[in-house]
Amino acid sequence: MNIKKLEASLFQLTKSEQYHQGHDPLTLSERYKNIQKINYQDRSMYLFTFNSLFENKYVIVNKESRFTFIPEHIHTVIEFIYVYSGKCTQTIDGKKVFMEQGDICMLDTNVPHSIAYLNEEDIIISIEIRKEYLTQGFLNRLGDNGIINSFLLNSLSSNAKHDQYLLFKKQEDNQIHTIIQNILCEHYEPIFCSDKVIDAYMILLFCEILRKYKNQQMNEKKNKNHLMSILNYIDDHCFTTSLQDTADVFGFTPQYLSSYIKKGTGKSFKELIILQRMCQACFYLSNTEMPIYEIANKVGYDNLGFFYKKFEAIYKMTPQKYRELKYDSLL
Repeated sequence: MNIKKLEASLFQLTKSEQYHQGHDPLTLSERYKNIQKINYQDRSMYLFTFNSLFENKYVIVNKESRFTFIPEHIHTVIEFIYVYSGKCTQTIDGKKVFMEQGDICMLDTNVPHSIAYLNEEDIIISIEIRKEYLTQGFLNRLGDNGIINSFLLNSLSSNAKHDQYLLFKKQEDNQIHTIIQNILCEHYEPIFCSDKVIDAYMILLFCEILRKYKNQQMNEKKNKNHLMSILNYIDDHCFTTSLQDTADVFGFTPQYLSSYIKKGTGKSFKELIILQRMCQACFYLSNTEMPIYEIANKVGYDNLGFFYKKFEAIYKMTPQKYRELKYDSLL
């Protein structure tokens, strides 16, 4: 499907939208009779599980019906809401959140929210993601700077949970719109490997969101001692630096730096070094036929047993199993 055809498809009336055009705006569709209602935070609301839609998938895409509203509900998955066209007003746990074309909102699981009546020009795309999709393996696929991605993604998730949501306003260079257009093209006219292509576009979508989030974090504190700068340094020097070396670069004592890193990331300096080296190992496992003992040596471990132990602690599988799964995913 090309973009022109996609645009026509998105604005074409669905059966649900035809139904709502002929009924009172406050009338819900018949499908809500089959959706469970629960008591949550002393309020009655719907529980969206999407079980029948997910099947063997980790990501599903949906265009919300216009000429109606979505009542208060919670869901068991992470959700991205994107305003493809027009506008959207959400009520998230009692707080109104206004969104315009190009805005994207991330909601964690079990966040009560609703969407107000959508007019003809309001094209709202929701992307539902299983929580287990965001594994360490997914982080590794985002790039070789594993400790940065791990920190940012954990930060995203915890902030979304604390604040109920994270809203990213449209920026002038809006790569997110193009990525979502490509996801939708694959979704509406699936062909060979469409699921894998959508999966690849999800990596790009997260990269764009992480990039914007990283910029926000960096702009909050532009001084040399900001945690992000330290993580970037560890990322670039994971094979050569020590706690003392890194402390010297940033003007800290080793004891203070160790405490600062632990407080900011939940991991020790040594754990971050290991994580970054293992991310490098994953790259070699996925993209080369190099023997595992050579990979271990290349990422700084002469003791093969120690390498295996640390790898399995992070990825819950052996390096060989990781390589086999990566190979199978390409078939």
